[in-house]
Amino acid sequence: MMRLLAILSLALSACLACASEGAWLDTFRALPVQDGGRVMPLDSYANRLAIELTGRSRWSEDRGAEAFRGRPAISLLADLMFDPSGFAEGGAMHAPLIVIDDRPFKERVGLDTEQKFFSAMELARNTGIQEILDGFQAKRAQDQSVQPRGDERTAIDLSNAVHRLNQFASRTPLPIVPQGDDTFLRVSETGGEPGTEKARNAMRAFGEAYRAGEPLDAPADAMADAIMSSGSLTEAQDKAIGLELFYNDHKPWRMTAVAYGLSILAFGASRLLFRKPLVIAAILLGVWGVAEHTLGIGLRVGILQRAPVSNTYESLLWMGLVGIGIGMIAQIFNRKAYYLFAGVCTALLSVLFAMLVPLEQQTNALPAVLRSNYWLIVHVLTIVASYGILLVASVLGHVYLFRTTILGQRLEKSPDDDLLPKTHPLTIQTYRCLQIGLFLLTAGTILGGVWAADSWGRFWGWDPKETWALISIVIYFAVLHARYIGWIQEFGLAASSILGFAAIVWTFYGVNYVMATGLHSYGFGSGGEVWVLLWAAAEVLFLVVCKIRHKTLTKARSKELHDELSLPRDASTA
Repeated sequence: MMRLLAILSLALSACLACASEGAWLDTFRALPVQDGGRVMPLDSYANRLAIELTGRSRWSEDRGAEAFRGRPAISLLADLMFDPSGFAEGGAMHAPLIVIDDRPFKERVGLDTEQKFFSAMELARNTGIQEILDGFQAKRAQDQSVQPRGDERTAIDLSNAVHRLNQFASRTPLPIVPQGDDTFLRVSETGGEPGTEKARNAMRAFGEAYRAGEPLDAPADAMADAIMSSGSLTEAQDKAIGLELFYNDHKPWRMTAVAYGLSILAFGASRLLFRKPLVIAAILLGVWGVAEHTLGIGLRVGILQRAPVSNTYESLLWMGLVGIGIGMIAQIFNRKAYYLFAGVCTALLSVLFAMLVPLEQQTNALPAVLRSNYWLIVHVLTIVASYGILLVASVLGHVYLFRTTILGQRLEKSPDDDLLPKTHPLTIQTYRCLQIGLFLLTAGTILGGVWAADSWGRFWGWDPKETWALISIVIYFAVLHARYIGWIQEFGLAASSILGFAAIVWTFYGVNYVMATGLHSYGFGSGGEVWVLLWAAAEVLFLVVCKIRHKTLTKARSKELHDELSLPRDASTA
């Protein structure tokens, strides 16, 4: 399977290269490099670099930085490595490549708010940015655990981008000569470590051809041969690079999102026309999405050699796969249920939110505390799986409220009693998902305590992450208990499934990205606050509308029931 994927990757990449700037790109992009604590192809390194500088891995012809419009990221990397002086007068440091979208930030530091891209020199000389950096360093000197927020995070990202461009402008050697283990030697066309002389000469010859505009296929092959003859990759590294090239070319998450999105559209259209054919189409599209979803996670496991839940990005993807998986399994046992639809919605939401995670947080190296596949599988897979199932319950709650409250659809009455309605199937489905999700959430939290005892010497310490995990458990226990003894009815259960998931979002996202305190610092990150806030506002608005509508419907149905009860008495009196 690994060999097949590698062959497909090389074939696809060759087609892409030939269609763009030449077959030499295929050779160049497959060269190994060590960055961010792991080995990757230059293609992945180029994507990371392009996003770090310009905000995207590719821009269309009429958008983006002038030196990067309509070109793949690997071309930008080639320019920086072999022709940094060709960008603009003064070289790459003077080319407007670094993106800033935050208008208030630009205003606060004295930059042109209408300008989108800035040069490294312009940012390096900006006193407003430097004052923010100095202020954060002063805070860090007093408290090493403090995390950058808002403008501080933006200023640090800009500083890193400036530093990265300066490295290319000064021809800093890259670690691209493998030594058969985790060691890579640094080399560029102007210098390098001992043992890289052959690779350096080949890179110099390639650079001369590159700047002269000469054919590059032969120089690229010679450079690759010289680099690999100066060292070698391990078998695992070689396989991982082949898989990562296929991963980059195939773009499984884009395919997954398309499949799930089309499946949801087909499900929706089936309520209006061609019911059976469209339902079949929706199921097939969902299966396609699951195949792409599984492929994407499988590739990440093969590339990174770790369980697929080591960061926020991977956890979101795993959450979605669990959601669609439980939806498909449950649908088999109850073909008239909404499990599959809810699972597809869960998976799509998870993939879309995962795409919002910054690239450096998608492929970061594992911290020491997480370097245990046993505990990643036992604890993290379990607790993130519970998030996926609880999200399915939340989606089912949305479906119930939309159908019965917004649309005002009524369930058929019980044949045993014409006056008493049956329990709505969506209520039963929501309740079952809450039960399974709560079980896994509790089990995962307990297993996390066992891991904490093994790593930190204590089972429980009221760390913010632990505290909010317990709060989430208590909330869901209260919801199930309230439904069981009749404190809340069907509307209350549906609304509670939505509100309860808000606690999960805070446990999963808020503690790491907003509070950013505690021993779980390896999960801290930044970004996405606006999207999460918009989601929370939309949920509150939806529930308020549903509550108002529910009261209106309840009054109308109470009056209707009163009329039905009083009709026989009036008739007999008459």
